[in-house]
Amino acid sequence: MIDAVSPGGTVMMAAFSGDLSDPGEWRHPPAPADRLDEIRDQTPAYDVARTPTRGLGLVAEYFRTYPGVLRSGHPQSSFTALGPSAETLTAGHALDNRFGPQSPLGRLVDIGGKILLLGAPHDTASLFHLTQHLVGAYPAVEKAAPMIVQGERRWIRYRDIEYPIDWFDAGVEVLISKGIAKRGQVCAARSILFPAAEAAGYLVEWRRENGYVSS
Repeated sequence: MIDAVSPGGTVMMAAFSGDLSDPGEWRHPPAPADRLDEIRDQTPAYDVARTPTRGLGLVAEYFRTYPGVLRSGHPQSSFTALGPSAETLTAGHALDNRFGPQSPLGRLVDIGGKILLLGAPHDTASLFHLTQHLVGAYPAVEKAAPMIVQGERRWIRYRDIEYPIDWFDAGVEVLISKGIAKRGQVCAARSILFPAAEAAGYLVEWRRENGYVSS
């Protein structure tokens, strides 16, 4: 991928670390109620250089450690990037509303980036989370993550919304049917490519028209 976009392009990937979350919110499986404080005490603070990705596979984890890659500062939902636009994409990732306009996803839309689902299932289309902020129909929730603040490890609370993904399959299929997304083959991987800004704009209106606006 790096060679494919070189020399002028930038690669961005998710680098999520969802395990750095309040154990009181865990559901699959839930954390034992009598161990919540113990788990909180033992959960390491987010480290932009060292915290591994979780649940994203070998490619995302390898890319995180690739020389020259930059990573955004969100403790649970960071993104990594390599290339001329890497700093633009990763700098200043807002703690509140982690997939909102002030996230790397919002900036990817701003610079005219594209999304490639490289052999990945539809429910991994992280850009779709951005549309949940643009639709504006989700109530605010409070989250927490361990971070280093002024040299001390602290649990920091932030505002967010819920991110249901039950509509993602339909969202990808409608983008394909409208000619916004294209299916293709990358080596052995069945893949889907679409422009981030056009897809996000279309999905916002489509969701409003078809009732995909609440969890």
